Amino acid sequence: MRLLSGLAAAAMVVLVTTPATATVTGTVTAAVGFEELPPPSGMTAAVVSVLNESGRAAGSGWKPPTQFPYPGTLRAASWDGTTPTVLGDGHATGINARGDVVFSLVTKQGGAQVTSVSVWENGQAVDRTPPQRGAGLMTVRDLSDTGVIPLAYDRTGDSESYSNDHAGAWRQGAFADVPLSPQGQYVHHQTTSGNGATAGSRHPRDGSAAFVFRCTATRCSRLSEAGPTGTYTVAAVNETNAIAATWHTGGNSRAVRWTNDQPTVLPGGTAAVADNTRAINENGDVVGWRLDAGVRKATLWRAGDLVDLGTSGESEAVAVNDRGEVVGWQTVNGQPRPFHWRAGVLIGLPTPGDLPAKATALNNAGVVVGNTLKRDTSRAFRWTVP
Repeated sequence: MRLLSGLAAAAMVVLVTTPATATVTGTVTAAVGFEELPPPSGMTAAVVSVLNESGRAAGSGWKPPTQFPYPGTLRAASWDGTTPTVLGDGHATGINARGDVVFSLVTKQGGAQVTSVSVWENGQAVDRTPPQRGAGLMTVRDLSDTGVIPLAYDRTGDSESYSNDHAGAWRQGAFADVPLSPQGQYVHHQTTSGNGATAGSRHPRDGSAAFVFRCTATRCSRLSEAGPTGTYTVAAVNETNAIAATWHTGGNSRAVRWTNDQPTVLPGGTAAVADNTRAINENGDVVGWRLDAGVRKATLWRAGDLVDLGTSGESEAVAVNDRGEVVGWQTVNGQPRPFHWRAGVLIGLPTPGDLPAKATALNNAGVVVGNTLKRDTSRAFRWTVP
């Protein structure tokens, strides 16, 4: 973050007292309140990734290394108002309705990359690393309102390391592999609904078709493929078990939604679903981008139809709430700027000094969070759209 001295630095942590004006191509359209989320004590940058329905946000604070090759310092954090709480080492990627937060950290042990997972609950950090974790980068991002944490990991003793070959989940404080048959290499599993249904994908090495799956504690269902070839990246699942994913096939990508376990390839040609737990809402709206004349454009798919959000330049829609509001970023004067879209009206979200930034999440009350772009100086914000 930009370093200020004395009273200027202190002023950064308070709510902006006069709402800033949000604009679209120079026209004032709304007054948007915003506040800056300061980094935890001793950190120089703040990054916010997620927030819950009460507006509590989570992400991390970061302090760059003093000299190469020493590592920097990464602390998972949550913000109640503008007050940061350090949760432990790592970066937070999921928060549920009661304020539990999942965070992870990748370190090197004996030359191998190893992922550790924790959850902040009841005022303390609890280890949620799989007991038989091997080496490599786990897929872990989300947790449900009931505390379910889905992940994929490399299990100790398997023939190949650095390849996630098991999908598992924490439920009620106990870890178990999900009943996916067969388990195997190239499994991706990090998404859950509020009620604890999880979703992921598997890309078998034997050349058989890749597939998307959905699991409860006792059963996994293999869903129909969008096409005969390709792989999938699952982004989000809602409370009715509708799933949004990107289908990669033939050097191309398409946005897909599964409803009642059946896939629909969404219109717009080359496209992708946003890599965000809010990429699908309870009405089945999906957000992401599509390629338009060679430029990525923010896109909403509603009732299976493509909705152009009217953004400028390269852009992406990253999240949609249950009221159908969308947030993302667009390019204005060569720089990314955060936006909010509702019922056909697009507004820009203000930043101090008009700093370039991107929105990362929103909730059903219309609260939005986002960040500036450079890790070592990142600044985090929370906006309230009237």
